[in-house]
Amino acid sequence: MIRRFVQLAAITGAALAFMTSTAGATPVTVPTAPGVLACHNADAPTQTPGWVHGKGWGSCAQSVDVFVQRLRAWGWVIEGTAHYNGPGSAVASFNCSGSGYYTYRTLVQWRDGSGPQSAISGESRFNC
Repeated sequence: MIRRFVQLAAITGAALAFMTSTAGATPVTVPTAPGVLACHNADAPTQTPGWVHGKGWGSCAQSVDVFVQRLRAWGWVIEGTAHYNGPGSAVASFNCSGSGYYTYRTLVQWRDGSGPQSAISGESRFNC
């Protein structure tokens, strides 16, 4: 959600700069925040009876890992994994039957020329 907000802010800023520039003036470029144009994305977890699913997807040609994480008292724990070679998508699933109320998120990790990268979804709370 923050990433989308930053994208919207950058686009809005660029549009305002274009509309308020005077004739013959040099166009203003608006820098984007690092990671705004990420190649891969993480969708918020979804639930089916007894299962939690987290989807990762992207358009770049990279090896990508997708994780469903559950929040425990000591931090985030990986409960389900999936992998894809981009571009593409994958869904990591976790059988949560009988586990109770927990908060979940999707983590997507890949490496590019600048090193390891990640995308983290918003959190979802489910009762399994």
